[in-house]
Amino acid sequence: MKTFRNAVVLITLLAFLFSFVGFAQEEKKDTVTIGALLIMSGPLASFGETQYNAVKLAVDQMNEAGGVRGKKILVDLVDSTTNPTNLRDATKKLVNVKNVPAMVGPNIRSDVVVSVTAPNHVVTISPTNTPEWVTRLEDDDYNFRTTVSDKVQGKVLGKLAWDRGFKTAASIYVNDPYGGPLSNIACDTFEELGGECLAQVAYNPGKASYKMELLMASRGNADVLIMPAYVEDGITIIRESIAGGYFDQFLFTDGMFAQKIADETGAVLNGMYGTSPGTSESPSYNLYHEAFLEKYGHAPRAGFSEQAYDGAVAIGLAMAAADPEALEEDSGKAVRDNLRLVSNPPGEKVTAGEEGIARAMELLAAGEEINYEGAAGSVDFDEYGDVISGILIWKIEDGKIETVRTEVPE
Repeated sequence: MKTFRNAVVLITLLAFLFSFVGFAQEEKKDTVTIGALLIMSGPLASFGETQYNAVKLAVDQMNEAGGVRGKKILVDLVDSTTNPTNLRDATKKLVNVKNVPAMVGPNIRSDVVVSVTAPNHVVTISPTNTPEWVTRLEDDDYNFRTTVSDKVQGKVLGKLAWDRGFKTAASIYVNDPYGGPLSNIACDTFEELGGECLAQVAYNPGKASYKMELLMASRGNADVLIMPAYVEDGITIIRESIAGGYFDQFLFTDGMFAQKIADETGAVLNGMYGTSPGTSESPSYNLYHEAFLEKYGHAPRAGFSEQAYDGAVAIGLAMAAADPEALEEDSGKAVRDNLRLVSNPPGEKVTAGEEGIARAMELLAAGEEINYEGAAGSVDFDEYGDVISGILIWKIEDGKIETVRTEVPE
């Protein structure tokens, strides 16, 4: 009798298991998953949280429009941190375990990521990785970005320093492939216009104090400190600079484009300016920000949320445009091969927001061409996967970050 009861229990468990597996397989048939490889902890966590919210907003809007040929889009988030080893491990998890065909990310170090993603035919669209060298990566055309190169931002930053009336400048920059090149371009541009860059000092992130770096940067008594830095480190540098009398004028870059810097340093930053890839002058920008405010009850609290949103939308639209058989056979390649078809001219222009995305899905279902105009600007990918867009000038006023204008250097 006991043996019979055990057999019944076993059969029941097996039946439950098979039904669960069947349900999971059926659910998998009705969904598609994209990855989000974002920094959710450490000195850039403010950016990762805001960008993840932007990705979820994009996915919600695409699902409201019917998803990818009726399949619901899901998002699999992995924290990449700012450590290259952790970044590589996080990438492998999304590629080899989660089996995503495309991802929004990474935030930094695309060179670390493409060695994993490109051989496995996984598309990456970085919303933040701005260094100029990203253009030259050997990536088999699987690496894209919705943010503009630092070659453009650096020129606008150097010009902004000159236009603000400063005659001398110094720079303290994060010692990584982002900070140094951006500092060099900004200083070169500033000097071409007639200014003098007296010092460029690298710093290592995560230190408790940066007084030595500030001492080195301030020896020439420069008019302004340019800061290609990250939020947490930058806040420490600002506090120590004010307290020690090293600098009281600052110019910031995209790595500092977060409300947190104003919240944690008080009124001392009122009137200070910064730069960041993006635009504030388009219907898509306005539609995105209205939707973000409605969904989350507040405006984006850090930069590059528009670029993250555009990356997610571009992936979803590319999936919708792909031939179903090609998407089934090699989904990453199908996404890659359709990204420019949904984002570049020709085709009917479609905007961000619920109505724009619904219109895009309707046109794709009818076999029509589209040209997605993003929240961060035109998402016209060139042969290297780069976009050409403006640089946003922002300012801290009354403790809040405000957008001022958009510039595109000649």
